[in-house]
Amino acid sequence: MQNKEKLEEFYASKVALEKSILEQEAKHSGFRSEVLKSQELQAATFTRDTERLQANVEKIRSEIRYEIDKLTASQRLDLNLEKGRMRDELQSLRDKTNELEIKMDKEVNSLKAAMEQSKNDTVKYVLGLMLALMTAGLGAARLLMH
Repeated sequence: MQNKEKLEEFYASKVALEKSILEQEAKHSGFRSEVLKSQELQAATFTRDTERLQANVEKIRSEIRYEIDKLTASQRLDLNLEKGRMRDELQSLRDKTNELEIKMDKEVNSLKAAMEQSKNDTVKYVLGLMLALMTAGLGAARLLMH
């Protein structure tokens, strides 16, 4: 019997083995449920983080769209203001050009009138001189004839 006792010391009994198997299965089951709970918790956390990040991305996209629209509107306004300023400047230059043209036309007309007056005066003086010379010539011829 000593051999049997020695063998029983080295080997577990069937009941002890079944009890150990049940304990291991219970531990395994508990570990499995803990792992599943942990995975579910991580999945929920991941989902929540993903949704939060997506909301942040949408918010940033919205802010970027707003800034782009604001910048575009600002540039459009600046361009329109510059265009208006250039239009005003061009109109001012046209007005000055028209004023200069009118002034030049007046001066040209004034010079033409002065030249015409000088011409008329010259013609009068020449005719007067010719008439005076003719009168003097006729007077001299009359004196010589008598």
